[in-house]
Amino acid sequence: FIGIDLGTTFSVVAHVDETGRPVIIPDQYSGDTNLTPSVVAWAKGEEHVGYAAKRTLGEKSTFGHFKRDMGYRDEKTKKEKIYTADGKSYTPTTLSAAVLTRLRKNAEKALGSLDGAVVTVPANFAEEARQDTMAAAKLAGLNVKHIINEPTAAALYYCSQSGLELSGKYAVYD
Repeated sequence: FIGIDLGTTFSVVAHVDETGRPVIIPDQYSGDTNLTPSVVAWAKGEEHVGYAAKRTLGEKSTFGHFKRDMGYRDEKTKKEKIYTADGKSYTPTTLSAAVLTRLRKNAEKALGSLDGAVVTVPANFAEEARQDTMAAAKLAGLNVKHIINEPTAAALYYCSQSGLELSGKYAVYD
């Protein structure tokens, strides 16, 4: 299993190693950095994700911060926001899928085949945004087992690092 934080600015993928510690999988396509910019660009018909795309941020065929539009629909058409590059249309879901595909490829390159993934989302994500995130993960070829709120993920990480054993009911406040 892998864990993914699909962020608005940066994204990251990690796994739990044989000792039970979470380990970040570096972005092997961007010089082994831990973070992958959540930016997608097209140049001469070729898709670029991460740092290669971030270098062209501000150009009309480069998109970042699209996660903020996850789950939102036009009131009249009920369709997702459309981004256009090279005569093709993209939605926040398809752009997120491009970033998730990059993370999946990094994980597969480091670990081999994957059984599943857990994806974190902001605690304030509405159900529509969660469904769009699931759709993006499916487009990216990921088998998502769970979507959890980012504050819950942080609490679980704290418990794993401090050696606390979980039992009972807990409330996580953000």
